[in-house]
Amino acid sequence: MLRIHHLALSRSDRIVWLAEELGIPYELVTHLRDPESFRAPPSLFAVTPLGKAPAIEDDGNTVIESALICDYLVEQYGNGRLRPAAGTAERRAHDYWMHCSESTLMVPVLLDLLTTLTQSEAPALRAFAAAEYKTMFDHVERTLDGRDYLAGDALTVADVMTYYTLAMAAGTAIPMPTHAPLADYPRIRAYLARIEQRPAWKKAAALCAPPAAA
Repeated sequence: MLRIHHLALSRSDRIVWLAEELGIPYELVTHLRDPESFRAPPSLFAVTPLGKAPAIEDDGNTVIESALICDYLVEQYGNGRLRPAAGTAERRAHDYWMHCSESTLMVPVLLDLLTTLTQSEAPALRAFAAAEYKTMFDHVERTLDGRDYLAGDALTVADVMTYYTLAMAAGTAIPMPTHAPLADYPRIRAYLARIEQRPAWKKAAALCAPPAAA
């Protein structure tokens, strides 16, 4: 059986959600962060030398990195679901957002969160992050004009990847205030709300929720 290694407040939320969308039976192994360092525990380093989540074990294979795991699960269990056919415009859009979600789109989000965590108010850094937010959010907003999802009218794995990045910006994936200008982007807000109404997303969100403080 597929085993998903989950770390609270991490990208492994994506993989649990994808497994639910695909209806894959799986065992969820939850690892708890060190309360002082916020780092992963030794149990996760026993799975992968980087101690990062997500990680999966399946049929003797250990696979790490969100996008690679998504590709693996769709190839092994998708039966044509959640990924457009090769050679189509929808597939090119899908592949683009699969990469963009963890690269260009993630840049302003990480800068924002890191400057907040370090209590840095460097004006140049804040200005750069703000400009990158505008550039990328304008791009996402235009992409969602006339369509429900990033690669068309149906959910794809590209949405599974990109949702989490946008949810980080919204302060919901990681409960931390951000400077993301989401109030200016009604299509992005509607897109996040649309995804959060999906039964598979709701189930994954409940399973992946951080443990309540004692």
